[in-house]
Amino acid sequence: PLTMHEAHDYMPVWSPDGSQIAFASDRYGNFDVFVMSVKGGEPRRLTWHPANDGPVGWTPDGKRVAFISTRDAWADVTRIYTVPLEGGVPEVLPMWRAFEGSYSPDGQSFAYVPNLKWQDAWKRYRGGQTTPIYIVRLSDLHLEKVQRENSNDANPVWVGDTVYFLSDRNGPVTIFAYDVKSKQVKQVLENKGLDVKSISAGPDALVYEQFGGIYTLDTKSGKPERVSIHVAGDLPATRAHWEKAAEKISNAN
Repeated sequence: PLTMHEAHDYMPVWSPDGSQIAFASDRYGNFDVFVMSVKGGEPRRLTWHPANDGPVGWTPDGKRVAFISTRDAWADVTRIYTVPLEGGVPEVLPMWRAFEGSYSPDGQSFAYVPNLKWQDAWKRYRGGQTTPIYIVRLSDLHLEKVQRENSNDANPVWVGDTVYFLSDRNGPVTIFAYDVKSKQVKQVLENKGLDVKSISAGPDALVYEQFGGIYTLDTKSGKPERVSIHVAGDLPATRAHWEKAAEKISNAN
């Protein structure tokens, strides 16, 4: 374990050089953005607003953390901001709404999902809250939309000139790729089983979650491989302990 606080710590995001992790925590009330070394130590708080904040990524140079927040929301939407690694005043990205996204390697473009979906686990949903992926060029706000037919697209991540993302356009949620030069979309991971739940990108591979397992996907060979994980530690939550169950009972029989 890297954090030992009784609060809820989640949404971990690696820095580009792999030396730090940004995450959200409600240890001081609402959720704020913190950053800490992968070697452990005391987390450093980056945001202080009473609205909830949660990291979604980093700028390619590793100098700023990108995060979502409702601090300027006029309705139930979020926007994406960046805050310097040493702390300071956050700056908002130009999109009037955005739920998740990532920078291109050169930092000139940003691929993002503009809206959240209320029921994230609603399989094959085709209503009005399906999620598209947009790519905005930050210099002039030119907007490019990844082609789709009302599918649920999510988790856009960049590798070179390719935006990888999750989609249920061909059945179970799996990984697709959008080439920003050819403007073509192709499926890169065959999936006839359970939905892929999340995806992230490293320097030479994708990482994704499926049915509680973590896998890597080589972007050149297209070969997936399951990561063997074993956690051995003195974990407080797994020890025998007393609970005041009466405070948690809503119905009894």
